[in-house]
Amino acid sequence: MRLLVLLAVIATPVAGLALLVPRSFVATHCFRTATFGGCSSTRETFVSMLSNAPEQIAPFLLALGALCVLAAVTGLALDRGAPGLATAALAIGAYAFVIAGVSIALGPYLLVPLFLLVAALARALGATNAQVVRLIGRLSVLALGAFAAAYGFAQLWASRLGAFPGGGFDIFWLYLALASAAGLAIGAGLAAARGRPDEIARGLVLSYAAFGVAGLAVALGSLPILYPKGTYASLGLAALWGSLEWLVLTNVVSSTLVLRVATNLRWSSSSQVGVGLTLAALFSGIATAVAFGPLAVTAVAPPLLFLPNTSTLP
Repeated sequence: MRLLVLLAVIATPVAGLALLVPRSFVATHCFRTATFGGCSSTRETFVSMLSNAPEQIAPFLLALGALCVLAAVTGLALDRGAPGLATAALAIGAYAFVIAGVSIALGPYLLVPLFLLVAALARALGATNAQVVRLIGRLSVLALGAFAAAYGFAQLWASRLGAFPGGGFDIFWLYLALASAAGLAIGAGLAAARGRPDEIARGLVLSYAAFGVAGLAVALGSLPILYPKGTYASLGLAALWGSLEWLVLTNVVSSTLVLRVATNLRWSSSSQVGVGLTLAALFSGIATAVAFGPLAVTAVAPPLLFLPNTSTLP
């Protein structure tokens, strides 16, 4: 168990730097004089950003530092035994949310240390090595299945209605990544509370059900407004923000219902977890857009790069 955590702590900065160092960035330089002002942009490498615009690359480095802290907290909590399981589960859930947008925008390298932390939690709960391998396999199959289903829905949408609002399917993939992070958070929490490592995979299923129902309901409900004649009618940012608000509300309701029915949690506990997961997904999504949008120049890769019509380029 300690070896798994140690590998996760080491792998986190290695994977993070492997994602960042090859990238190109936009550095914005602004000036102001007594009579006028303006801004200019230059294309920079990772190293030149550190020297020329360190404050603009700081969000990436702070996120990487936070991941290292979360991995270390997981290890320290697991060393405490049963009293530390809840803290370890919370740290793993937070780790999953931090890397959700990164994994979609830059690549899945940071999934390796995340899986190592999940494996460490499973070992702390008494799972054998073979059971851990099967658990990671189930998680991978569930995630790939969810992305395959989302890809099918995306292609159906594109063939009938055209491009997704906003251009490309970047929001689409980010939503699915956040649903995966919520699933690992639910699963880790259930596993820690009930002492059963198989609850981790179950949490992923519950999250996909809750987020899937909410996303499908909002997508279908927006058709008469955003596609009144079968083609996209741009109604400005107000319509998109309205859809986001409905998505947040629907996610709270669906997450609460799924948790109440499937886990027998009390209504109060289910609603608290539902609200917490939805807010975590919302803030993680906003942070991804703010941190990565203006900086990364290198083309953003969709998760199913080898499949057609999955571009996330604007």
